[in-house]
Amino acid sequence: MTENDYKNFIAVYQQKSADLFNQTIALEARVMSYNQLIEALKNKINEQNDEIEKLKAKGNRKTTKTDNSSSEEF
Repeated sequence: MTENDYKNFIAVYQQKSADLFNQTIALEARVMSYNQLIEALKNKINEQNDEIEKLKAKGNRKTTKTDNSSSEEF
């Protein structure tokens, strides 16, 4: 290889390295955004599950009271 070939090789190598570095940063930023979205959705799911449990507990209390009074009447 000539000196000019080495210069071209280094120039292309530097460009490809910079491109790869930029892609890596962009992908890490995207992963971070997706992880934040996943965490927010998990929190929302947990909140909704808690609300479902509260509603089930309220529903069970009412059903239990109704069932007890029905059996007392018979």
